[in-house]
Amino acid sequence: FYGNFSFLLLCARWFQPHNVSIFLAIALIAIPFSPTDKSPNEDTSPKPTIFLPSPAERTLHKTGTYLCLLEDFFPDVIKVDWKEKDGKTILKSQQGNTMKTKDTYMKYTWLTVTEKSMDKEHKCIVKHEKNKGGVDQEILFPSINTELPAINSTEASLKDENGKFLYVCAFMLCYSIFSSQST
Repeated sequence: FYGNFSFLLLCARWFQPHNVSIFLAIALIAIPFSPTDKSPNEDTSPKPTIFLPSPAERTLHKTGTYLCLLEDFFPDVIKVDWKEKDGKTILKSQQGNTMKTKDTYMKYTWLTVTEKSMDKEHKCIVKHEKNKGGVDQEILFPSINTELPAINSTEASLKDENGKFLYVCAFMLCYSIFSSQST
């Protein structure tokens, strides 16, 4: 191994009269690979961060968007579905592309529900080969009361320690703008 390449040395051996062997070891092939640096015991299951519908969206659009950010998972193959808490039907949702971040991956997914459905609990179901015990993760999103909480803007923080809040807010703002323009 060297850098992001592994090398394969091809060898050949011929027998000549009088038990003299001739070796030919020439072909050196560089094969790119993806280093994982992940130990088999390392937890590389998806780590969820949830975001609930904003009061502005609930007031202006009479809808609510639940967003689930899944981070620090490996490998990149992941399947995400949404259901009502006790429901069996898979709900129509949206997903971003799986993105590489250093040596792991992240993905975001969201579910937009009507005002009527906001009083129900919803769950994001994550299927990934590194889930603990091989069991699907079920991330529960609480029902949203129709009463809007008062928010003091001087106390509200614009970002958490990882900057996720601003990233997701920017995404939600763009989503709201583009979805309102298409209607």
